[in-house]
Amino acid sequence: MAIEKGINIGCGNLQASGGIKNILIRTWTTGDLIVYNNTNLLHEVTSIKAAGPVDATWFNYEFKNELPTFTSTASRENGSTMFENSLTFMMPEMTDDKGAALQYLMDSCMMAIAVGNNGKYYVLGISEKYENEKNPLRNQTYASMTSVEGASGAAYNDDNGYTVTLSCKQWEAPRLYSGTITLYSGTDQSTTS
Repeated sequence: MAIEKGINIGCGNLQASGGIKNILIRTWTTGDLIVYNNTNLLHEVTSIKAAGPVDATWFNYEFKNELPTFTSTASRENGSTMFENSLTFMMPEMTDDKGAALQYLMDSCMMAIAVGNNGKYYVLGISEKYENEKNPLRNQTYASMTSVEGASGAAYNDDNGYTVTLSCKQWEAPRLYSGTITLYSGTDQSTTS
């Protein structure tokens, strides 16, 4: 692709809010179908379907406000550009159920969506370039839990909880998600767009 135009910013870009307001996570499954959109200068995922094809079900992970961060760092080596993406969040109060959820995340090949306060849905663990989605086990650009730190704190006003980091290597800039989200809600499911 040739460089044909620049990128301009407007007043709204300068007033955009930072931070993450929601974190959605799911495990890659055999038969997942991802639809990419690369038209009209878009770089997005328009659909994530589980085997069936039915909309993939996402699990919501809540956290302490104003602590989550999503970062994407690019580096180039031997002619290939790699993006190291990282999502860090803090789950307050160390409890059995949170410990069990973290144990599950340790051994999972995941994809995640970080919903920004700016209304953007940032996707981790999905990459069209070198995707290898035909692999029956997993996509090779999956996200994994790379660190977790539990702390009780020392003073009464210290944080008590787990700080979790999910990371992935992708060979393209992170994509935005524009499709339907189906959230797991116990025994039933709810859908949002």
